[in-house]
Amino acid sequence: WKAFLHLSPILRLRRREARAALRKYLSGLQGAKWEVDTVRFPIGSQIDEQALNSITGDIAGALDAIATKAMTPKEICKALEISNQERLRWTKDGRLKTSGTLTFAAGRRVTVPTYSAHWVADLLKKNRMIDGWRKQDAA
Repeated sequence: WKAFLHLSPILRLRRREARAALRKYLSGLQGAKWEVDTVRFPIGSQIDEQALNSITGDIAGALDAIATKAMTPKEICKALEISNQERLRWTKDGRLKTSGTLTFAAGRRVTVPTYSAHWVADLLKKNRMIDGWRKQDAA
């Protein structure tokens, strides 16, 4: 669990969703027990190496799906530690690239931009870029 969270900053951001998906998956496995950061199977359980590889593959796939789905404006602000005004400005001038839109009903139809989780993860690795954008805006 910690290894998955360490590998993906986006998965850390979506920790609750990832944990819920993992618990749901494990609830269907007989004898699997979720502990704080570990999944345990009882001694003598009928889990062989092939089944264990299948289980870990399924879990990795589910967590990858969560980590790579498009990010909402609220999530990108939290991930990049930017204000909503910065997000709006940088999206408008093309520094933050959108990957699509999300439409939902909240009394009326609301459409918000979404951002690629892969692109945001790459941007997080180049943290100085955000500082550069802020200096550019201040000048």
